[in-house]
Amino acid sequence: MHFHLSMGSQDKNLKFILLLSISFIFVEVIGGLLLNSLVLIADAGHMFVDICGLFLAWFAIKFSQKPATPHKTYGFYRVEILAALLNGIIVTLVVSYIIYEGYLDLFSSDKIIEPIPIIIIGVIGLGINIIGISLLKNDAKKNLNIEGAYLEVIKDAIGSIAIILTGIVLYFTNFYLIDPLISIILVLFIIPRIWLLVKKSIHILMEGVPPNISYEEVKKSILDIKGVTGIFDLHIWTISSNQNALTAHVVISDMTKSNLILKEIMSILENKFRISHNTIQLETYHQGD
Repeated sequence: MHFHLSMGSQDKNLKFILLLSISFIFVEVIGGLLLNSLVLIADAGHMFVDICGLFLAWFAIKFSQKPATPHKTYGFYRVEILAALLNGIIVTLVVSYIIYEGYLDLFSSDKIIEPIPIIIIGVIGLGINIIGISLLKNDAKKNLNIEGAYLEVIKDAIGSIAIILTGIVLYFTNFYLIDPLISIILVLFIIPRIWLLVKKSIHILMEGVPPNISYEEVKKSILDIKGVTGIFDLHIWTISSNQNALTAHVVISDMTKSNLILKEIMSILENKFRISHNTIQLETYHQGD
């Protein structure tokens, strides 16, 4: 059982939303620098995280269709994990900068921010988010990657609303501390997600057992099969998102029943544990028995 995603409208919609979102990031960064507004830069950092989520979803769709080569026998799925790790490192640097600048702004009394342009930029961002939500809404019900991208766009919409509210508060109260306060709050929401992203990426690159699979339970399930007397060199790892792999040496008592036993092992691994890439070596003796 292999994991595949169709291209078509899903691919086109994701690419369109990516282009809109990337363009708007530049608007927020430039606007933040020109308007002296940290909240715009903070939301750009928040949006960058979500864009990386969109990119990885599109990347999974595109590269799941690319065939393996003699030099890349698993294909190019791991590039997704490398991109996720790089994303985590970059965003960590951005978050550190925003927290530092926000801390300085909390003790600055001479900061002046124009609220109207901030509100306008927030409204434009919200409009882009609404377009993204409408394009991904139907596909999100059919595909896990698209559902993840859909949720990222919804979170971006919340960031845009925060920008609009910041502009409104500035317009009516001149409470300029709202800008660094909202900025720090926005990036604090990013930190747990980035930590999990980096942790998951490193775990996959280190060939760790997938967190949703119990090594001991897999081993027990194979040993419980009638005719199986031992299991050695059991390795379980993740190739890329939703693609798990397993290799093992399985000792059986009767080689004439090898086909039936192998079929049962494969069925358990695929149906119970969702491990789709399996290599099982059956043998009647294993050194060290």
